[in-house]
Amino acid sequence: MQYYALIDWDNTMHRGYTIYGLADHLHAKGIVSDRLLRVFRELEMLYLANAISYSDYTERTCESFARELAGCSAAEYREAVQTFFPVDEPAIFDKAKALFQLLNKYSIYVYLVSGAPFDVLKAYAKPFGIRGIFAFELDIQHHVLTGRVACNYGLNKERILSHPLFRSPDAIHLLSMGDAVADIPLLDNSRIPIIVGDQRLALREGSEPLNYTDNSWNLQLLEERIIRESRS
Repeated sequence: MQYYALIDWDNTMHRGYTIYGLADHLHAKGIVSDRLLRVFRELEMLYLANAISYSDYTERTCESFARELAGCSAAEYREAVQTFFPVDEPAIFDKAKALFQLLNKYSIYVYLVSGAPFDVLKAYAKPFGIRGIFAFELDIQHHVLTGRVACNYGLNKERILSHPLFRSPDAIHLLSMGDAVADIPLLDNSRIPIIVGDQRLALREGSEPLNYTDNSWNLQLLEERIIRESRS
């Protein structure tokens, strides 16, 4: 049997939305304009006022980001992302690294499923032992960003459950971790759901989620659950 974990990123492993920090970084480098930051603020206000859904908020934020980068060379964008990594790293929750180490200790394959920018998440793959990333990717043609979204796994996350990687008879969805309504399909499908933050997510009947708030991550209890579930 091969156990796997499907884990969200923003506000789950990372404080806040990665795309906001990246946009600020690109703005400081002159790659994006003030217009993008204004659009982000407007969308955030609409979401907080319940004028748009979480799904619309995610989709429109990513689409705005992609449009602003139309015509930018892929090489220039990726170089800027590389310089963003050390700026972004302090936003990782304190116990995130220890959690990834625990999952790797028990040979649990870890996959990120997120609306965060793929190129940023890719930088964390090796140090955290992340096996695969399903995220927000920009469309590139002839080494230039087109202004379109290639894919966004922050939307309709349940579709990842139909991916061939997770349809094998030997694949067992042991754990999922998330903070928002969008993560419920993954949390409900896992043996060990972990909710991060204060949101009261309505999971399936009989579910026994672990609740992590800020840095109160009980990894000892998680390890006990992993051992118990892997034996059942």
